[in-house]
Amino acid sequence: MARKPAHEQFDTLKAIQDCAFDLFGRYGFDGVSIGDISVAAKLSKGALYWHYPSKEALYLACLKRLHSLFDHYIFDTVRTQGVDPVEGVLSLFNGISKLLQDPLIGNGIAGYWLIPDSPETAGLAAEQRGFEARSTLAVRDLLSRAIDMGRFDLGGDLDDMSRAIISIIEAVVLPLRHQTPDEVRGTLGALARTLFRAYDKSGMLPQF
Repeated sequence: MARKPAHEQFDTLKAIQDCAFDLFGRYGFDGVSIGDISVAAKLSKGALYWHYPSKEALYLACLKRLHSLFDHYIFDTVRTQGVDPVEGVLSLFNGISKLLQDPLIGNGIAGYWLIPDSPETAGLAAEQRGFEARSTLAVRDLLSRAIDMGRFDLGGDLDDMSRAIISIIEAVVLPLRHQTPDEVRGTLGALARTLFRAYDKSGMLPQF
């Protein structure tokens, strides 16, 4: 089979990635077949296998794409050491709001939390666990700096709060796409103010 020109390969690859990302986000790994993706992308199964050797490989590429969106909107700022840690905490909530406005997740991403427990998908589950571990560590470092500057007092809850914030981010992102931007921002503002009321030693509530 003659190899396609580069621009045609790019168009085909983009069609595969966009359709697969959307379908996996809506229906999860088990809910989507290569046939489903080929129909949605209007391509043959052979075209898909030309670019990806298996459904697992395609799902992994989509999962990494999702993680890059979370990093872009939420965690890249958190990992910036020069940012004021209190502003960094607020950027978490602002980042969630921006992520929810990205058209890529407009049809939902809950399916990416439906990775089955099987030998074939062990690498996918490991990728998800690794991302959550890295994200939790980024939040922990941010909160730790806020403690060191005397702004937050978490007592002995640093590790638990770091994990809780990741859980909150996931819990907020999955259903809130069905709400209006104002409703989303109102919910996120309430969560941010609750966090600051509980742990901010200054007693100042953020403007969110």
